[in-house]
Amino acid sequence: MSAPTGTQQKNVNHFGAESPFRASTMRGTHVKESTVFLIEESSSRWDSVSSLLRSNDFAVTTFNHPSQFYESYNPRIPGCMVMDLSISLVAGITLAEQISEKGYCPPYIIVGGEPRTCDLSRAMRSGAQDFFEKPLDCSLFISRVRAALQHDDELRQQWLADQSISKRIDSLSPREREILNLVMDGRLSKQIASQLDISIKTVEAHRANILRKMHVDSFIQVVCLIANKCELLDTRSSSAA
Repeated sequence: MSAPTGTQQKNVNHFGAESPFRASTMRGTHVKESTVFLIEESSSRWDSVSSLLRSNDFAVTTFNHPSQFYESYNPRIPGCMVMDLSISLVAGITLAEQISEKGYCPPYIIVGGEPRTCDLSRAMRSGAQDFFEKPLDCSLFISRVRAALQHDDELRQQWLADQSISKRIDSLSPREREILNLVMDGRLSKQIASQLDISIKTVEAHRANILRKMHVDSFIQVVCLIANKCELLDTRSSSAA
């Protein structure tokens, strides 16, 4: 089956021209080395869509069922999902929500029948970029896929940065986290030593370890790193010196 052409067939995009990730923000090319993941129970339906994407130089990987993609998903592999959900829109949304529990869910595009408003709202909250009815407007569809990959690149960079910060915080001992919280509260070493009933020398040693483990040179840099991420700190007290 040949790919449908946008000039011959009508397309419905339920997120509209003001989709949150407008194609006009793109530079005309998709993110290098990103993959479009096609998810559909009937692989024969993907012949035209897969050919369309590959003819526009996208790397494409197909999956026969949402569960197959879920089991193989690696959040560190860049890309976006395109899901043909003619059978069940909720199944696709559920997949995205389950993937989010792994740490990161890439943007996704839904291709299917006319959705309910409540399902569209839930889809957007779970990372949906666009919803298309068939037959596809090829030009608009391709531009939205490019936008999805670009948005994934931006989101992924932030996610990877957050992961790096989380690992640094996880490397701190309970006592070091406790002292870091006190430093974040504006306490001086003398005040921390008094509150924890340890020597100033011990406090300074912990502070030096914190800087080393956080890979920074000053506590100003620490504050900049974990601003708005204080929930990552373990606030439990420790008697360890």
